[in-house]
Amino acid sequence: MTVINAIFESMKELVQSQRDYFLKGHTKPLKARKETLRKLYRLLLDNEQMLADAIYKDFKKSFMLTIENELSLPYGEINHMLRKLKRWTAPKYAKTNLVNFLAASRTIQIPMGVTLVIGPWNYPYMLALVPAISALAAGNTVILKPSEVTANSSAALASLINENFPKELFYVQEGGIEETTELLEQKFDKIFFTGSTEVGKIVMRAAAEHLTPVTLELGGKNPVIIMPGCNLKLAAKRLTWGKFHNNGMACVSPDQVYVHESIRELLLEEIRKNIPKIFGEDPRQSPALPRMVSEKHFKRIMSMIDPEKVVVGGESDPDELYIAPTVMDGVQPGDAVMKEEIFGPLMALISYRDLDQLVETLKVQPSPLMLYLFTGNVRKAKRLTREIPSGGAMINDVILQFVNMDTPFGGVGESGMGSYHGKAGFDAFSQQKTVIRKFNVFELFMKYPPYYTLYLPFYRTVLGKSIRNLFR
Repeated sequence: MTVINAIFESMKELVQSQRDYFLKGHTKPLKARKETLRKLYRLLLDNEQMLADAIYKDFKKSFMLTIENELSLPYGEINHMLRKLKRWTAPKYAKTNLVNFLAASRTIQIPMGVTLVIGPWNYPYMLALVPAISALAAGNTVILKPSEVTANSSAALASLINENFPKELFYVQEGGIEETTELLEQKFDKIFFTGSTEVGKIVMRAAAEHLTPVTLELGGKNPVIIMPGCNLKLAAKRLTWGKFHNNGMACVSPDQVYVHESIRELLLEEIRKNIPKIFGEDPRQSPALPRMVSEKHFKRIMSMIDPEKVVVGGESDPDELYIAPTVMDGVQPGDAVMKEEIFGPLMALISYRDLDQLVETLKVQPSPLMLYLFTGNVRKAKRLTREIPSGGAMINDVILQFVNMDTPFGGVGESGMGSYHGKAGFDAFSQQKTVIRKFNVFELFMKYPPYYTLYLPFYRTVLGKSIRNLFR
């Protein structure tokens, strides 16, 4: 048996074991779901240091940064699920139309079955665990495939999960392209993928072979528009923190910063002040600034930097995969930094004069995951959030929309499809099944032939109404 065949058989056996486990009903009771979530919470809490040590080996993310941007959201998501799960799983009763009189209608949330969650390398714990938590809360089994790029974090997750959960319920499958390819050959009931647009297309093609529903959380060049009249000092502080948070390696990171030409110099001055305030006089020593994850990504960012346009930073060390927080000014549409998602510690400033012209330009670009607006004019901001396509939007801040568990988070177009977080995550891994119970005390005579012309007004106007609304 070849290695590929052996991998395929191993994946097939794993998926089948989870399907058998699910069909026996082990994951469906509310009590079992809550026990699984509580157990995961305790395991994460008890093994924070182990997880932090592993991710530090991958790209020097500090302990505090690991807790803040890798584990805090999984903790919050679990607690949110535990509080809301009983309400979310309860049947929802609905009105019944005249066609079904006399009957009772309700919808129930049904788990989908065997699910696959494919995580990225930039947040190897958080972006793998949060959708997995949603899937478990919804009553599914989960196969979690972390990124092979962050090998130490992947191994830490595998050790933590596989040694403490039955593989039929929750299992971390390590490996690279071969393992992922063979996993995608299997039939899943739901696939959740976080990563690049190009790989997202591959996942979607594979899912189509089995008509498997997918949620795709991708990326894009998230635009920032800074308008006259905004609180410029606060805008610069929030933008500087958000752009270089996690070294700029975030799907929600501000990507291209459009600033009105009348306030460009003032913004630049404030950014210069804020970088040392946030990361210290020597950002290389800052525990809040991880390194690039690989030589490939280091070289990719360096190829975007035009030394003639660098106004802040620009220093780098290939041996440490270190790139200083860098700002480029006077960026033009044809520059390398404008051709792909940055995903690194590089801020591109572009001046604009006419807001309406800028909006028309952004409207025809690929839809980003996020749109960020800094302005004191709320009415104008609301108009722009409606006109410029994006998965989400934030006014007068960046990134933090991602951590609100009471709102759906997701992309649109090239930045993804579907959403998750909180109730949206629970729904993403559930089927809403409608159940109508008919009572045997009344029968609508108009549903049987012969169909008389007299019935036409009822067919056209009445039958779709509920009894309650019949005479309104």
